[in-house]
Amino acid sequence: MAQNALTGSASDVRRSLTRFVLGAVLFTVFGFLSQATAIADDRVSAVWAGAGVAALWLASGSRQTWPADAAALVAATVAVNVIVGTPAASTTAFTVANLVQVTVYVVLSRRWTGHLWGPGREQLGRLSDLGRLAAVSVSASFVGAATAAVGLTALADPSPAGAVLLWWGRNGVTMLVFPVLALLALPGLSAAKRERDPGTILRALRPSSGGRLLETCLLVGTSIGLYGVLFGHRDAQPLSFLVLATSVWAGLRFPPLAVMAHGMAAGATGLVFTIHGAGPFAGIESVFYRALVAQLFVATCVLTGLALAFSRLERDDATDRLAEARREADERARLLGAVLESMNEGLVVVEEGGRVLVSNAASKELLGLDAVRDRLRPAGEYSLFHEDGTALSDDELPQLLALHGEEVSPRDFHLRSASVPEGRVLQISARPVPSVGPDDRPRGMVNIRDVTFERQHRDGLASFAGVVAHDLFNPLTLVSGWAEALEQELEAGSLQPAVGLPMVGRLREATNRMREIIGDLLDYTIARDQSLRPVSVDLTAELRALALLRIDGPGNPLITVVPGLHLWADAGLVRQLFDNLLGNAVKYVAPGTRPRVDISGRRDGAWLEVSVTDNGIGIPEEERERVFETFHRAHDHGYEGTGLGLAICRRIADRHGGSIAVESGPNGLGTTFVVRLPADAGGYAREPGPFGSVSGQRSHEPAAAL
Repeated sequence: MAQNALTGSASDVRRSLTRFVLGAVLFTVFGFLSQATAIADDRVSAVWAGAGVAALWLASGSRQTWPADAAALVAATVAVNVIVGTPAASTTAFTVANLVQVTVYVVLSRRWTGHLWGPGREQLGRLSDLGRLAAVSVSASFVGAATAAVGLTALADPSPAGAVLLWWGRNGVTMLVFPVLALLALPGLSAAKRERDPGTILRALRPSSGGRLLETCLLVGTSIGLYGVLFGHRDAQPLSFLVLATSVWAGLRFPPLAVMAHGMAAGATGLVFTIHGAGPFAGIESVFYRALVAQLFVATCVLTGLALAFSRLERDDATDRLAEARREADERARLLGAVLESMNEGLVVVEEGGRVLVSNAASKELLGLDAVRDRLRPAGEYSLFHEDGTALSDDELPQLLALHGEEVSPRDFHLRSASVPEGRVLQISARPVPSVGPDDRPRGMVNIRDVTFERQHRDGLASFAGVVAHDLFNPLTLVSGWAEALEQELEAGSLQPAVGLPMVGRLREATNRMREIIGDLLDYTIARDQSLRPVSVDLTAELRALALLRIDGPGNPLITVVPGLHLWADAGLVRQLFDNLLGNAVKYVAPGTRPRVDISGRRDGAWLEVSVTDNGIGIPEEERERVFETFHRAHDHGYEGTGLGLAICRRIADRHGGSIAVESGPNGLGTTFVVRLPADAGGYAREPGPFGSVSGQRSHEPAAAL
């Protein structure tokens, strides 16, 4: 870090020394050259370039360099005036005036245009900055001219008013032209320094195309022709304004640095003609005013072109920013539109008078409309009803309530229309929208949600709780009644086994019934919520193990299972699924019939289709879908059950991405349940195929009877 600091310090010193030497040398050289711009034999210099060099010299410095710069400026001013023979009194006045002038320039330029000077400077390119630089130059040169006039008067060598005005004009012009030229050329100079290639600036000025090269040649040729015609004759004053046409042309079509070069060339041409007694300004009798007009001509040429060029750049920049803002606005609008269209909730924004400003596709779909019109419809066209069945009136429309400043909390409405025959429950809310424009028109936003499934789920839970309460209440009533009877017998002290044992049996039956209900509820919860742990399952072995538990039970059932059945599933849930199917198959048979269950399977790609066929009492066709609902039982009389077994089976199949369906058994006798589950891990990533796919291959190995 110390090495870097030393390197940076040395670089700063070298840069400051270079600027100091260059400023002093250029000020001295231009001071002598300005003597060559004297008009005729009057020894009145039309140009004093030293003022512009001094302004640029000190303005580009800093607080650390200004004392040395000011001392060098004083020494150079005295030297130039002494060498050209200026009297001592005038030399003193001029030196003080120059120092005051450049001090005012530095102070004002740092105050008004500080962002253009020093580290982190900005590039000159705004019309306002050009105006500030012109104001700085005019103000500093005015103070300098006044200081010189006061000093010369105090030293008994007063100058005529024309000389004071000429000081103000020529110093002000050069203090404008030199710094502006330097600030415009600075980016090119910096690039040339970085690339170590002086040609960078020239390449920056090179025409970008053949058409621009032709236009450049036309501009130069037209400028030369006009100046040759208008400045070649003293009597061309009425047409002298035409030369500004070339400055306008340059300002409208070329970059600022090229415009600056053209303006300086045009102004210098006018000065040269005026110095040699030619052109429209040569007829001005006073040599002071003649030189002043020539200087003002230079300023006019430069400022006209640059003002137009900077205005064009600002316009182009504003146009680009506006185009970018429009692109961003369009992109945001497209994004917002995409978000609105992808929403599952409906969104509608209306304004006073009922005009629809915003609506998405979901709002149309949820309301069952062919289209969301650009105006609100009467309430009757929306087919919305309160929960008590009364139709929604116009005064109750949430949209209108929001327009009137009311906030409508989420409410349920029932949609009953021909386009939605199954009906729908919509939750609708609305609120006023804050004003975002000058018109301050009331607006309202409406949100629409489809809560049909949620309400069905809620109602299902309520029904579920009711059924559970009912099914548990009956055995609890039995338990309570038999317990009370048993208590009375015990109190009487004459309880005999023949009386007590049947009572205890009844209690045991009731508690077993409750245990069965609670067990099924737990199984349903597990089937619904337990995380899947899929593994390779030997389904044949699992089915045979389940069959062994039942073959010695009531009815002595006959169960056959084909070999070679394998699944990729949660072993515990699959065991629960087929245990329920086997339990139903051996339970729902006609009295006196020996239960028979045949289990077969076939591979269908990544899926295994398992068929469980029994010889039971069957399921009516109209009940075959409803049997998978919770607590629904196709046979209520003579057969016990909770109505949860098949609901558990469907839940397990669904969670594995499979399915379960029921159909009549062979020859219309009994029932066949068809279960489709993944045969391997790939089944989870594929859509299950239809039942009866021709690609499936049924196992041909002989079934084992248990």
